Amino acid sequence: MNINTIIFDLGGVIINLDELATVSAFAALSGHPYQEVIQLYQQSEVFKQYEMGNISSTVFREEVRKMIDTQSDDATIDRAWNAMLGEIPIQRLELLLDLQKNYRVMILSNTNEIHETAFNQILQQVSGKNSLHDFAHDVFFSHRIHLRKPNADIYLNLLATSGIQAENAIFLDDKLENLEGAKSVGINTLHITTPDDVFKIKSHV
Repeated sequence: MNINTIIFDLGGVIINLDELATVSAFAALSGHPYQEVIQLYQQSEVFKQYEMGNISSTVFREEVRKMIDTQSDDATIDRAWNAMLGEIPIQRLELLLDLQKNYRVMILSNTNEIHETAFNQILQQVSGKNSLHDFAHDVFFSHRIHLRKPNADIYLNLLATSGIQAENAIFLDDKLENLEGAKSVGINTLHITTPDDVFKIKSHV
């Protein structure tokens, strides 16, 4: 491989992620059984639409209220939604900065407005920086470009926007379906099965 570009997912790769923490928080707000709430969480299109920026945060909160049958205020909904976001170990940020010396570094994430605000706050606490743009040459967020992994169009958009060749890029993600999407357009991939797998990138480029 002649790699000159490294593309990182965000959740489960740079920032620790526990989606079930949000399910538990939603269940606590709703009073409905956990298994019922996790089924709603997994089946609802609301989350995908929000990740693609097709609905506003206001509409998203209202849809969550309806879904889990709660009258909770905005701040409470946001806390439950952000429950999945864990810490950002400084070593991973230092890795991004180190790789920038020899590679073009990008971040490609399925995310949303509420989460972007929250992880920027976590980032500021950890590093003193306010944005992931301080750690990557390019940042692609699904809700800003209205495209979503694992659909091929989001990877094609990244390639076209950045002017890089698929065979010269490698993409790191914790979800196999997202890696398959990248492979479908010719991007090399590395599966991150535990967060610290991210450091293995140095032996792959």
